[in-house]
Amino acid sequence: MTDTPRDAAASTDASPAQSATDSPTIFHDLHAFVAELRITGLYLAPAGDRLVAARTELNTKRNGYVTALWELPHPSRRSRGHRSASDAGQSPRRLTRGVDGEALAGFTAHGDLLFTAKRDTGDDEHTDETTLFLLPRGGGEAFVVARRHGGFASLSIARDSGRIALTSAIHPRAADDEDDRALASERRETKTSAILHTGHPVRYWDHDLGPARDQVLIAEPLDPADPDPRLDLRRLTSFGPAERLGEVIISPDGGTVYADVSRTLHGTTARSRIVAIDADSGEVRTLAAQDDHNLGLAALSPDGSVLLLSRSTVANDTRPLAMELVKADLETGELTPAYTGFTNWPSDVRIAPDNTTAYFTADLEGHGAIHRLDLGSGTVTVLTEDVRHYSALALDERSGQLIALADAIDAPPLPVRCDPATGEISPIPCGIEAPAVPGSLTEVTAAAEDGTPLRAWLCLPEGAGATEPAPLLLWIHGGPFGSWNSWTWRWNPWTATARGYAVLLPDPAISTGYGQEMIDRGWDQLGGSPYDDIMLLTRATLERDDIDETRKAALGGSYGGYMANWIAGHTGDFFDCIVTHASLWALDQFRGTTDAASHWNAHLSDEHNAKYNPADGTCEITAPMLVIHGDKDYRVPIGEGLRLWFELLTSADQDPAQNPHRFLYFPDENHWILSPNNSVIWYETVFAFVDRHVRGIEAEMPRLLG
Repeated sequence: MTDTPRDAAASTDASPAQSATDSPTIFHDLHAFVAELRITGLYLAPAGDRLVAARTELNTKRNGYVTALWELPHPSRRSRGHRSASDAGQSPRRLTRGVDGEALAGFTAHGDLLFTAKRDTGDDEHTDETTLFLLPRGGGEAFVVARRHGGFASLSIARDSGRIALTSAIHPRAADDEDDRALASERRETKTSAILHTGHPVRYWDHDLGPARDQVLIAEPLDPADPDPRLDLRRLTSFGPAERLGEVIISPDGGTVYADVSRTLHGTTARSRIVAIDADSGEVRTLAAQDDHNLGLAALSPDGSVLLLSRSTVANDTRPLAMELVKADLETGELTPAYTGFTNWPSDVRIAPDNTTAYFTADLEGHGAIHRLDLGSGTVTVLTEDVRHYSALALDERSGQLIALADAIDAPPLPVRCDPATGEISPIPCGIEAPAVPGSLTEVTAAAEDGTPLRAWLCLPEGAGATEPAPLLLWIHGGPFGSWNSWTWRWNPWTATARGYAVLLPDPAISTGYGQEMIDRGWDQLGGSPYDDIMLLTRATLERDDIDETRKAALGGSYGGYMANWIAGHTGDFFDCIVTHASLWALDQFRGTTDAASHWNAHLSDEHNAKYNPADGTCEITAPMLVIHGDKDYRVPIGEGLRLWFELLTSADQDPAQNPHRFLYFPDENHWILSPNNSVIWYETVFAFVDRHVRGIEAEMPRLLG
């Protein structure tokens, strides 16, 4: 068992975070922390000459977040007589200023910006509709080009013809667009919320599905000479109640729309297939479908000749989830693997114009990496050798440079440029700098009983050492298919190090980035190998002289909450307290009530649940528990938290005044605590709870809890 600290050079390469100092940081002041500016999206125009970032900040009332669009410096060729931000002083330029914020939808063939927003445009008839605006690339005011009461779920623009494919929710029984709008208005005015379902699922994450269903709409490109340009939206599809439309990609010539569509086959069993839709006639042709896999769109080449799909196994209790990229023949739908021997899960796929190379991101051994795929040989090469995590990957087809958001455990996402030839990473100015973190980052490693190498990040507070060992907080990641390899605003470890705690972030069995074998190790035993790995890494950490082995707590959310519950029932008073957020408790109940019941009902068999059901260990729980749950959580429904709380109190059978357990309930939050002030309450309550039980400090609970 060893630990590997980052040396100075590694730290410099790993992230743009500055060295922490003894002075207070935003992590010491939670209100300042939730108010920190952040980049939440990055978008490159197809021509490669415009780079736009979504920048999120607190609203004027400081009780919610709003997002504005900013153009970032990006080396470009002058085009059509216009100037990019890089031509105008190498500084970011704000493009939108809506009170309620905006979301980028895409770029037109001319490089104009399309974005969605809910704004008062002086038209009372459409106040509840999502509006699509166009902001000319040459400057001027944004103007309305389309409105939809069902919003716009996705948008794809044909690179050559400029034709636009959009998806929007439409009521199945509506005769036309006017009838659809009237039906939505009548439901709203009469306060009718009823939805009649014939299949599953009925909810998704935090919102109800139906009665309107997403359909594909087509619009011809706007005429620049039109004095009042509006998109004429033409409905293209009529998918039924048993079908759910996902992402869409329109071909460069605008003749075909590719879409992934999930269809319920029988009961709750569903499969996701790829369809090709004729953009003129609306004829839908199944391009690719497999009984034992789900398929999703990954990328279409710039010339429209190469289509890459993601293919994932239909998992059950004995067949683990696995994911890969495949090439689809555009005529026959025949699927062939895009590579061999690579078993990490790809995302953010981009195909180069010559059709010989693709790029993608993937988790990699506790961080992430940008990968190059040779489409001829199937060879995958890792381009980036640092400890960053990458997302929002884009390819500048003129220069061959890659654009992405880069972050790390100790640095929030910021835009960077990657040279594929060398893997060199350079920052892109965005008007935001990474905050200094209050502590240092190191690694803990160990070997599992089966010989599998294990690792974890360890965030240490300033001053931790043999003379002042720090109390330990074990933070368990969710998923369960995930990794502690990136920045997080919701479970940020540096808010804990600022308060003197060390935070252990382990990647046990079922973690991504370590090959398929790491997923397989714990697939059929959620409370088996993952639990053993976590406890092994925890004990290895407690052997360090800068960690106080007598003061420790375990915390986790979602699957991490499942594991926190499992730990509570299997470790007695080993931990001073347990914090469990949005957690799985009664697996037989959870598998049929989650919005992802099709997956979890197949995974959590009766045999599995008989061995690894946290609720069966209720009577063994002795450590004080803080239970946290949001009522709008449809992934792990509130019934899990309510049942855990009831059974915890029933088992303890104590007078309320003596009860050490607590239940923090958010009536209007979902699987995540997203509003800024509720986030502050979350952190304050968690730290007050662990202070009381780990440090023996009678910390006050937040005043706003009443």
